[in-house]
Amino acid sequence: MTPGLIPVENWDYSLLDAVRGLRAALGSAGAGRTLELPGLGPCIPTRSARAGIVAAIQVLGLPPGSRIGVPLYCCPVIFKSIKAAGCTPRFIDVEPDTFCMSAEDLSAKRSEVDAVIAAHMFGHVCDMPKLRDAAQRKPIIEDCAQSLGSRLDGRATGSFGAIAAFSFRLGKYLSVGEGGALYAEDEDLRCRIAERVAAMPVPTRMEDCMHVAKTYLRSKLRSRPLYGLVGYWLWSVYNKRVDFSAKTPLSLSQTYGSDLATTKRRLTLLDAAIQRQRAHAEFYSRNLNLDGCMLPLERPETFSNRFMYPIIFPTVEQRDSVAAYLRSRQIDTAAPYRDVPEGAAKNYGYNGDCPVSEETAKRILVIPSHCRLGEYEVQRVAELVNEGWARVK
Repeated sequence: MTPGLIPVENWDYSLLDAVRGLRAALGSAGAGRTLELPGLGPCIPTRSARAGIVAAIQVLGLPPGSRIGVPLYCCPVIFKSIKAAGCTPRFIDVEPDTFCMSAEDLSAKRSEVDAVIAAHMFGHVCDMPKLRDAAQRKPIIEDCAQSLGSRLDGRATGSFGAIAAFSFRLGKYLSVGEGGALYAEDEDLRCRIAERVAAMPVPTRMEDCMHVAKTYLRSKLRSRPLYGLVGYWLWSVYNKRVDFSAKTPLSLSQTYGSDLATTKRRLTLLDAAIQRQRAHAEFYSRNLNLDGCMLPLERPETFSNRFMYPIIFPTVEQRDSVAAYLRSRQIDTAAPYRDVPEGAAKNYGYNGDCPVSEETAKRILVIPSHCRLGEYEVQRVAELVNEGWARVK
């Protein structure tokens, strides 16, 4: 047991957040709900980004069984949302430097897709102009779950596709419990989204209060000191015992009032959090003694919120050895979506034609970089990554 274990993600939901959430929950049932996101404007709140993606696909009016181009290397809940909307995933490879969808691979598979979901990974920004050219007027949904605050040529992510989906769940930038939003610039499309979401059931006050309690407990288990004492073990057991397709349940309902209230409060702190997290990423990029090709790239025309700091190791053995060394020094890491290729093949018909995504899943490691870390902790993480890499190398 290691009470000082530094979590790789920021699950930030305090007792004060819970009290305020309960107050909002008790007054929220049936209330009108609106939300504005920076750089975009009015959005439609949703229960989660995954529920929002289901609604987004449905309002596009695609025939049942339509094929949705989606990056293989992304959060697999997107595959579940595509299936829930009555469609089929068609997997597209990613770029090796940004981990975002490859316009070249999309162009090669264009005849096999009816719409596209472009996921901005780890806060990096997809090359949206090239993706739109590759899609040739087929509708694009932007998955901005990890890119709130990121920009391309000064424009906010979410402003390039027909519809954009955002996530505010625990571990994301706002870390409010669940919560998400949909944005569409086209007024007619925005009205159809609003109607679709309004037709979903509204959580009861009791359900909302239970959600607040669960959110608070889950956040404590993923924060110091409980994460090192029991939370890390619980999540390890969960990941081993729960099947790929059963993780992250999909609930189609309207947003919790508690989540919406917390989202609005946290949005006022977003810019400061992004600047702090970008400073951590810049420190790592200057001080990690790793080959340049191992470090995450921020293209000149983009502004990344640096949601995560991913390192791509030459081999899976090196990745796992460095992760084990850091764990022995009380530094948590993550190998996100490592089981996606196998899970996608088993549950969603993936046929093995995304080699870059498969290699990425094998060799990527995320280190702690979130905005709640202090300068000493960031320096310690960098020093231990360098020590671990020197031992492995």
